[in-house]
Amino acid sequence: MKKKNKIKIIVIIILLILIYISNLHYPLRSYIAMYPLKIYYKNTGLFDDINLKIPSGKIEKENFYPFMLYFNSDKGFSNYIGKDANLSIAYNFGGFKFRNKNSSYYDKDSDLYSSFYGAYIIDSDDDNSFGFNENGHIDVDLLAKVPEYDQKYLVLSSIGLSSKNSVFENDIIDMKENIKYIDIDDWIKIDSNITTNSPIHENTNFYRGYIQFGIPKSEANKNFPLINIYGRMYVKYFKEYDKTIGFYILGKNKNIVDKIDKEIVSKSKIERMD
Repeated sequence: MKKKNKIKIIVIIILLILIYISNLHYPLRSYIAMYPLKIYYKNTGLFDDINLKIPSGKIEKENFYPFMLYFNSDKGFSNYIGKDANLSIAYNFGGFKFRNKNSSYYDKDSDLYSSFYGAYIIDSDDDNSFGFNENGHIDVDLLAKVPEYDQKYLVLSSIGLSSKNSVFENDIIDMKENIKYIDIDDWIKIDSNITTNSPIHENTNFYRGYIQFGIPKSEANKNFPLINIYGRMYVKYFKEYDKTIGFYILGKNKNIVDKIDKEIVSKSKIERMD
């Protein structure tokens, strides 16, 4: 019996050593920490009212994080836009590669560098539908504040860049109305060129975002340099839910955004709750 126990201990020690030298503890730490948070935020925010299914997946050989993540913001987002509103976010980003300490989100050589996709659900406490005026026309400036708040106050601040020093400039280059998307009519499709901060930086402190994204590569000539990326959003107000839904995609160029759209996001579904 003692011999069997010794063998078990040796096997466990060997496995722990292999996990450590292969850097598997970084993605494992991320999955173990983020999965319970995913469940909590999904069941306490607006996604609990709307059964919105967004797949995880990959484009070509590049994998995204293995499951969708969620976050809710009410007071922070309300303070940012200057009126009461509830915001729930579903998101995904470039996944971890074998033996890497970091996700592809940090990797400037990856197709998924600085990429995100997911959905926003916004519930405004005033009489108007969020992002649309009384006549039903889109309020582009207000809608642009959603990804701006997300990037500056949630994403970049979680890895050490103060919101006061972060940049998110959204230059709309194309907008089309009456688009059919995920088998639902009347979406508005908005494409943009975006100037924002790269996540690349030297890690001198530990920030909470490292738990989910991993540790950044130590190759930064300049911390959080400005980069140009491509953005896309499909937005629609749903009268039956009294909420605005926006599917969004960020990528290093239009080609990557097109692939993420075609291969993953366009396969999403909105189903009625029982």
